[in-house]
Amino acid sequence: MTGIELRDLFLSSEFKQGLEEMSSYLASVMQERPIVYLLAKCLWRRGYKFELEDQRHDLSLNGKRIEFKFNYDRCEKFLTEELAKYGDNLKAMWELVQAGAISKSWGVVPKIYEDVCVRTPQPHIFVWIICSRDLSKVGPDDLKLICRGREQCKYNETHPYARVGTPLTVADSFLAKLHAIRPFSLLKQDIQTEGDFPSTYHFRICDFVGPLSPIGL
Repeated sequence: MTGIELRDLFLSSEFKQGLEEMSSYLASVMQERPIVYLLAKCLWRRGYKFELEDQRHDLSLNGKRIEFKFNYDRCEKFLTEELAKYGDNLKAMWELVQAGAISKSWGVVPKIYEDVCVRTPQPHIFVWIICSRDLSKVGPDDLKLICRGREQCKYNETHPYARVGTPLTVADSFLAKLHAIRPFSLLKQDIQTEGDFPSTYHFRICDFVGPLSPIGL
């Protein structure tokens, strides 16, 4: 399994249909695990042999370890603050985590840094999924049923809904810093859904095994 092959699976009609449905019926929860399970179903139907949660990795397939992270696009607000504080020295940031000065569950940066640079054995592929949502036409009662719905609406007051092709400037700048520590090839893929409300799933596929090249951001 390569990053390109994984991207092709994300673009399959089966995966896209599952994501379309999931964007509605799982709107009340974070969707990292469900997306991994949806991918597992697509792999199973194609005859792949794989293991979920092997050695604390999300997915192991043909000797390749694949790790996933899921955030909503409002994570860029927190990333801006975190990178302003630690972005030029992520290794020092992790030393503070190890010393207990920073909680590992704090913010966005430590958890992704751990997955990419610290976790052993290291993943061969890391997939970061950032979800943008347009909740402008969702009524107040329904908004309460959507994970971080109110926060999303507030964020969109100053950051319009990020459709397919919209740059995620801060997130991609963070990936560039990670690339400098542990090089990878990067594939970007956006998938738009039109369920109960429009959503765009921005996939960032970091392949540490395939041909490495300067990161294209």
